[in-house]
Amino acid sequence: MKFTRRFLLSLSTVFLYGLWQKYHQKPLLSQDSPNNNNLTIQGIAPKPRKPNIIKVEPSEIVVFDQNIKPINFIDNTVGNQWLYKTPIIPGEGKKLVNLIQHKGQEILKTLKKLPQNEIITNSFPDFTDAIDLKQLGNNKPKISSLFYTVVFFDKPQLLRVCHGAIGLNVNANLWVNNQSVKHGELIRVNKGFYPIIIEAYHGERKQWLPWKMARLAPRFTVITETEIEDVYQWQLSQWEQTIDMAKVNDDRLLAAVKFDSKTIRGKDGFFQVGQSINGKWWFIDPQGKAFYHRGCTGLNAGGVGGRRANLPPVPKTTVKTWINYLKEWGFNAMGAWTTSEFFDQNMAFTEIIETYYEKPWLVTKFPDVWNPQWAENVDKKCKKLCSPLKNNKMLLGYFLDNERDFMEMVKNNETIIANAPTYRYDGPIKSDQFELPAEPKLNPKGIGLLQFCLSQKQDIPAAQKAWEFVFNRYSSLEKLSQAWQINISSQESIRESTLKEEILISDNYQEDNYQFIKQWVEQYYRICTEKIRKYDPNHLILGCRWGNTPGKAVLEVEKEWADVVSRNNYRSNFYELFDEFYQQVKCPILNGEISTWTDHYTLFRNPIEPPGGYEPETRQKIKADETMNRIFSHPGVLGYTKYRWHGRKDKLWNNKPLFNIINPLRQANYRAVSIASFWDQPPQKNHQPLQGQIFLTLLDSTITKQTLKPAKIEDKPSFKIIRNHLAVGLVCENDQWKKTVYGDGIKGEVINSNIEGDNYQLTIKIQTFPTLFSDTQAEANYQLNLVRHQTKLEGTFIGTYNQEKVTGRAIAYVHRPVTTVRY
Repeated sequence: MKFTRRFLLSLSTVFLYGLWQKYHQKPLLSQDSPNNNNLTIQGIAPKPRKPNIIKVEPSEIVVFDQNIKPINFIDNTVGNQWLYKTPIIPGEGKKLVNLIQHKGQEILKTLKKLPQNEIITNSFPDFTDAIDLKQLGNNKPKISSLFYTVVFFDKPQLLRVCHGAIGLNVNANLWVNNQSVKHGELIRVNKGFYPIIIEAYHGERKQWLPWKMARLAPRFTVITETEIEDVYQWQLSQWEQTIDMAKVNDDRLLAAVKFDSKTIRGKDGFFQVGQSINGKWWFIDPQGKAFYHRGCTGLNAGGVGGRRANLPPVPKTTVKTWINYLKEWGFNAMGAWTTSEFFDQNMAFTEIIETYYEKPWLVTKFPDVWNPQWAENVDKKCKKLCSPLKNNKMLLGYFLDNERDFMEMVKNNETIIANAPTYRYDGPIKSDQFELPAEPKLNPKGIGLLQFCLSQKQDIPAAQKAWEFVFNRYSSLEKLSQAWQINISSQESIRESTLKEEILISDNYQEDNYQFIKQWVEQYYRICTEKIRKYDPNHLILGCRWGNTPGKAVLEVEKEWADVVSRNNYRSNFYELFDEFYQQVKCPILNGEISTWTDHYTLFRNPIEPPGGYEPETRQKIKADETMNRIFSHPGVLGYTKYRWHGRKDKLWNNKPLFNIINPLRQANYRAVSIASFWDQPPQKNHQPLQGQIFLTLLDSTITKQTLKPAKIEDKPSFKIIRNHLAVGLVCENDQWKKTVYGDGIKGEVINSNIEGDNYQLTIKIQTFPTLFSDTQAEANYQLNLVRHQTKLEGTFIGTYNQEKVTGRAIAYVHRPVTTVRY
């Protein structure tokens, strides 16, 4: 199906043209205004060019080897006739290219025929054949290998090249008849024989991930001119939208937001937060106008922790320079760990109290909130930090701390099935795999807060409060023993169990621990909030900048005390994670920090990618742009904060802007208000049929069962049930779903579907297979009920995952309006 640019634009991410025309009187680029191709806006890349197609002629002299036959070209198929050599000195592939025409037979004698048992069938990620580089290299890393074959094309073809390098630190160089071609490039071949040379390398393992696979699946995929043009027109439309949004007067859009006065939190004349009459949350600036937060953390002289580094302030001239940079790049706020020399620069900012640094501690940086001395120390800190800011009009509010923990036994989406009253921890101490936490993991063994406090010395306030809590619920140790199903002969019994790493998990204990955490968090928030507002009653409380979404006990309390809740994020499923958070708290959310350069952006594949996937740099750009556009559209999100300012002398900046990092966020800042404003309107009727690649996330749709070893031999094992999200890709053309379901390590199909107005029902059946990041194999069926709102489809699902019942929220969106999965 051939798409016009106008049709592609009508289906693209944000449907903003009517909005732009309302607030921007000049002709838009999309209206074919004169000379628009010459228009440049700082930070926006030049107009996209159509992809180059490399013309490669067949070889006039073809060097064959008696050990292998030429491969007849089959679309998107890995050949099985190869000569190889391993290990080699890096660069031998290029030498072979230079010598093959002149000394071909002599050189080929140094190569061996690749055994068929070195070829894996149904390999991740595309379920093709693949050469096992790891096995060829005798399971040793840092090995280079050389491969040679000849492919025969029986007619001219337009092809997309796939190197097929699979794994971490696996890469390849490929030559087609002596012409070097990169992964993802387009070539045009004629009828004839084409020598193929590949030099592959598999490198060192990464610390956070087992060295699972290093494979090579080289192949060519037939592509059409129409597919190339459709994708190009979509890319062009995205670029034009950014240009148009950069020209929009954001102030007009923000001034047009109307608020529901009953939802407004905060003091008049200072930053507030409120919900529009259409249901979207916004900050409200001191003049009463909507404010969308685009911030950057850590404007300070260097070191760790801003003021904690105890460095001299940044010079005034440098402060001005950095502020001008931020404004030029479209940022309008400064985040946590910005130091006080920046507080008078007419730019919004936040302050962080860091309450966990105040002693006395129960363990390092985990305070005893029941100790009066801790409350006194928090009071002193708030007096020092908050009093000078009481009347500052540019202060948004205060974060209490950053990425902390309250010793919850189970986090969000986890439950424990207790078949015994205790279990003994004997596993590895886990850490976050993909983000480095700001502080050491507080509770790596998963002990509950109540057990932890009961195990402290009896003169410690936290222990006294814990025993008071217990005896208010159970009048004696005998009744406590019966409830928790363990023998508690004295108050020392709990401590003895803890020292033996016996962790309490009976059903009654879990409920008691849940209620005790609520009391603990209530005390924490009460003291922090009272102390802040004692010295500054004018500004907002912004929560704790969670590293991950905490459990229900914490959130139930936090939402009653905080004006805004906050969470950090380093993953590309930003929208889904924050929507999950929002559905639990129904409060406005501020992102405390992000980076779009983590492994989640470079290594984790989209549900649909062309054969062999994208190169990491291409994937990062696609995912980063889309992630930011989508989070701007969320009704509960007030904005984002880049981690971190790299203006000081460090390895990431060296006192010069890194525009490969800055410019994508600069472009996102151009789009932010337009997108947020567009989605702040009542639902509108969908006039266009659903069209394109649809990315769908099923929250809590997979189940992992972790065995908890019983403390006593005679007891049965217990289990921790962890529910995770599953992302799949679908293709819809003119409201008709294609049969195949795509995903990372996923095979599946659409079983049936139905559309009634804006309601979409479909049933999908999938199988999951091991990937770079998971060893899970499973079968699942899901029935989805989705409601469409332009490019979003949201609703619920029910189903089974490995025969376990699952249910949850479903979130889908149009990734791109072009349906091809080949390019």
